[in-house]
Amino acid sequence: MGRSPVIESVRLHDRRSNQDIARDTLQPTIVLIHGSMDRQAAFAKIVRPLSQSYHVLTFDRRGYGKSVKQRGTFSVDEQVSDLNEILEQFVKTHHVILVGHSFGGVVALSYAQRFPDAIAGLVIYESPMSWEPWWPKDSGGSAAVAVADDPEFAAETFMRRFIGHRRWEALPEATKIQRRSEGEALVGELRDIRRIKPWNIELVQGPLMAGYGSLSKPHLQAGAELLGNLPDCRSVKIEGAHHNAHSGSPDEFVELLVQPLIQRVVQGTWS
Repeated sequence: MGRSPVIESVRLHDRRSNQDIARDTLQPTIVLIHGSMDRQAAFAKIVRPLSQSYHVLTFDRRGYGKSVKQRGTFSVDEQVSDLNEILEQFVKTHHVILVGHSFGGVVALSYAQRFPDAIAGLVIYESPMSWEPWWPKDSGGSAAVAVADDPEFAAETFMRRFIGHRRWEALPEATKIQRRSEGEALVGELRDIRRIKPWNIELVQGPLMAGYGSLSKPHLQAGAELLGNLPDCRSVKIEGAHHNAHSGSPDEFVELLVQPLIQRVVQGTWS
């Protein structure tokens, strides 16, 4: 029996020599988890600098990219199980840092609460808290859920909200078809976090960096600031950044969020 498509999509990035890797066995392994309607390729600009010094692990989540044929309920529980399978097979160090962008942060925080001894730290960027009463009812996710009976249209609606009508119309037809095919995953995961709270803020443990962009929506900023108020957690604003800071402001993302967390994990201090 073959491995699941999720596992098949995993990539381990490390530009160091075998000698350097052997010498740095205690260096952290950084696992990048993408958001809704995204894929591991979106992390390319932060993979390059991080892989100069660390193991970096990326993968397409269930229902997206190379894992689009991996069907299921697309619940958070299912995706936490996927992540656990990936980490069991590929991570050989106790210093595991999870970096979750948007919905990837939901998966990261949920995993951390289920397996608290498996990770050393978290970086969360603008993770949705759709179950909270203060979360707006007109967000991009809410717009997609409103037409969830047609997953392909839900995917298109979501994409139009985030990249704009002009950019969507300019996409090649093959790309539009691929994106619409990811609608089932989108609808499944967005519905799930509106039914069940996937993690409890009272149980969040640091070290954790919660990032947000100065140009992002107020509710996304508020969620990051809420996390930053917890013990051993910090919230950091990236000036000039939008929700896509991992691809639009990659240098700042690494410098302001990932590197300070690595220092906290390796040296025990914040920069």
